[in-house]
Amino acid sequence: MRVLTRSARRAIIVTGTPGTGKTTFAKKLADEIGADYIPLTQSVSKHKLYTSLDRERGSKVVSLARVRGRLRRLLSQTTHPIVIDTHIPDGIITNNSVRLVFVLRCNPRILENRLSRKKWKPTKVRENVLAEMLDACLVDALKCYGWRRLVQLDTSHMSVNKCVATANRILRHGVRRRVKIDWITTLGKDDALARYLK
Repeated sequence: MRVLTRSARRAIIVTGTPGTGKTTFAKKLADEIGADYIPLTQSVSKHKLYTSLDRERGSKVVSLARVRGRLRRLLSQTTHPIVIDTHIPDGIITNNSVRLVFVLRCNPRILENRLSRKKWKPTKVRENVLAEMLDACLVDALKCYGWRRLVQLDTSHMSVNKCVATANRILRHGVRRRVKIDWITTLGKDDALARYLK
């Protein structure tokens, strides 16, 4: 098996709860750095990288083995970096292929408004708001890739262009400060926590 060198770390993962802006961000970032853009949700459907359908949630049950195989083939076929847009960062690609993981975050109150404007069902809005409050995507990414490769970007009030400029600067120069996001404390200060925990 070929051992990947540091220069072979070409995969950049963009993850986050639905509504945090990851698709717009990932597309712009890929364009900015000359990377191939891979929308994983569309790839799962197009290339049948799932095992079954979850009718209750209206989603596909992803086959991680098929996803990994597909991404491995894509990496071997290109010399460009690839930007992977996904809400399932855990284990989709080997650690030694990943350069950085950008986890997009959004204040749960703002996220709730964004998802409601998209006409999502209230149960799905609530499920995703709670996932953001409990750092679900962050925890999954951290478990697989560790703090060294993780960057959180708070999209609550930052424009996509500013987020992309920040990410590009980090990719070019490697200088970043650790962002601490604690939505439970934030919501507690705003007296909004109880409403979400009912």
